[in-house]
Amino acid sequence: MSTFRSLLLLSSCAALPADAQTAAAPATEINRLDQFVVSAGPDPKTSFDLAQGTSVLAGEDLRRLAQATLGETLASIPGVSAASYGPGASRPVIRGLGGDRVRVLDNGIGALDASSISPDHNTALEPLFATRIEVLRGPSALRYGSSAVGGAVNVIDNTIPDTAPDGHARGAAEARFGGAARERTGVVSVGHGADGLAFRVNALRQQTADVRIPGVARIDADAPAGQPRDTLPGSATETTSLGGGFTKFWKSGHAGASVTRYETNYGVPTGDEPAISIDLRQTRFDLEAESTQAFGPFRGLQLHSSFGDYRHAELSGGSTVNTTFTNRAWEGRLELPHASVGALSGSVGLQGTFSDFAAVGEEVATPPSLTRNTAIFAVEDYQASDVLTFQFGGRLEHQAIKLGEVEAGLPAVPGYSARSDQRKNFAGASASAGLVFRPAKDWSVGLALAYTERLPTAQELFSNGPHGGTGAYEVGTSGLSNERSLGFDLSLRRRAGFVTGSVGVFANRFSGYIFEEELPESVVPAAHNQARLTPYQFVARDADFRGAELELVFHLLESGPRHLHLETTADVVRAHERTSGTPLPRIPPVRYGGRLSYGDAAWRLGVEARRTQSQSHLATAESATPGHTLVNANVAYLIAAGRVSYELFLRGQNLGDVIAREHTSFLKEFAPLAGRGVTLGVRLTF
Repeated sequence: MSTFRSLLLLSSCAALPADAQTAAAPATEINRLDQFVVSAGPDPKTSFDLAQGTSVLAGEDLRRLAQATLGETLASIPGVSAASYGPGASRPVIRGLGGDRVRVLDNGIGALDASSISPDHNTALEPLFATRIEVLRGPSALRYGSSAVGGAVNVIDNTIPDTAPDGHARGAAEARFGGAARERTGVVSVGHGADGLAFRVNALRQQTADVRIPGVARIDADAPAGQPRDTLPGSATETTSLGGGFTKFWKSGHAGASVTRYETNYGVPTGDEPAISIDLRQTRFDLEAESTQAFGPFRGLQLHSSFGDYRHAELSGGSTVNTTFTNRAWEGRLELPHASVGALSGSVGLQGTFSDFAAVGEEVATPPSLTRNTAIFAVEDYQASDVLTFQFGGRLEHQAIKLGEVEAGLPAVPGYSARSDQRKNFAGASASAGLVFRPAKDWSVGLALAYTERLPTAQELFSNGPHGGTGAYEVGTSGLSNERSLGFDLSLRRRAGFVTGSVGVFANRFSGYIFEEELPESVVPAAHNQARLTPYQFVARDADFRGAELELVFHLLESGPRHLHLETTADVVRAHERTSGTPLPRIPPVRYGGRLSYGDAAWRLGVEARRTQSQSHLATAESATPGHTLVNANVAYLIAAGRVSYELFLRGQNLGDVIAREHTSFLKEFAPLAGRGVTLGVRLTF
């Protein structure tokens, strides 16, 4: 069945997940398209008014969907999948693009970790602190860098308060227990302040056991006959996070700072012995300032800057350190909204990043490297009429990578000596243009075109060694050049009426698309043959991506605080090498689902079924992945007592206890998704 026919067959029964501003918000306020998307520019716009596809997860939906990893939290959003690497690590995959092509942002600045270089590295941020998560699909998110060719995900937690204090303490606390992993989680977030000075403190403690699964974990050719059943060995996690920040407000702006400590220890369930786990630590400092005082041609300024000190150790048997990764990274962005010139408004900006990355130990795939990136960008709106708006932008970027000393005893990087003065310099230009047409009240059409040049990473250029966490031997290609793409995005939206939501199609044509291609085992040096590592090399091929997404909501009942919604979603993406027609690896299969939800002043109830089709469009040496259907349900009861409200909730996941494996995961043959689980929790808000 073709890409677009698959979507059209679903359009008669699809619906967009609703999004509540607060737990007790009336049903008439639940409309994702009216959520402001602050990540889209200096002047926030709603999803209805943007040329590219966006999603906002906040309020009741965010509380219901929040998981321990960012990928699993966002996996039900159309166009977003999870690169699952067991319960402890999962990054988002947007329209089949992941890794360094999706920028993960922490309050508008990069995560400053090592999650983009390998799927077994978790993001160093906590989704359970988030007050909202914004997803910008497609390459129009160029204001955040060329690595946002697939899109950007901005996790906003307000550790630096963004609202002036009123003298009252506000916050929330949550405890949850149970589930397939026997989760025990406690989260507290409290803010207070007066006289223009606001404070916030966030704290989390989470522990999980090995996840319960249906059947056995390993189904590969080397799976042991006596492996344990009904449990995923080596999947337990333990996480602690603590952060605090303050903001000083004045008449024409504000300035604030925060510090966050994130620690997690999680298993990497590869099925190997001794078991592999990752001990991850990051300390992060953030500064943020905004002024609305006009100067020269500008209406004000916005400044964001962050420094992260990141480290993680890959352990065998829980204590033996195989490899230690470190990344001392800084990122800053200055944005200057300019005064309107007739119907033209927008901003210009400067961005800089620095990364000092190193890996030391027995399994080093990439030598130490220093990466510096500087960029200038502009995003503009032109209001042509009441019904037509043009949006366009551009970005010029320069990147310098300096290769450090190759650790003694490890293979040399092909094409490079072991000297420390080897450098690679890249320059790239990106541009986007789009329009928003409003043909009738509460209807809009968004069209976006974007040309992007993504600059190769140090890993893609210089890797040449084993990586135990992924069971791979990685080989870089030092001659790689810029990855160029031309993207197209078209969507139709409706924000009011019996049916609301959006339907869209997209296409992305790459020249020199960089990905890992499997090599013969003879490439692996004899010293590593016993580890049975699978060799991969980073290669560049011309490639095409195309697909479609649909999210609609049928408002079956809207009566005061009572609502009954039929919500469904659907997405499909196909990706292949342009010359040979061979599918690319780990591309998400067709997905669709429906959810029936009811809410009133006290109750929230919902039941959903989400179908993931089998994936038979396979890359070379890739195996097929069976489809699965997950059934979930939730019920919550709200109690208001003055300024304090309580929410008691019960959530059931994979109630059918089906075996589910993700085609996007390197570990699909070693680690299925969790089996049946029921989570009980309580949330207090004041």
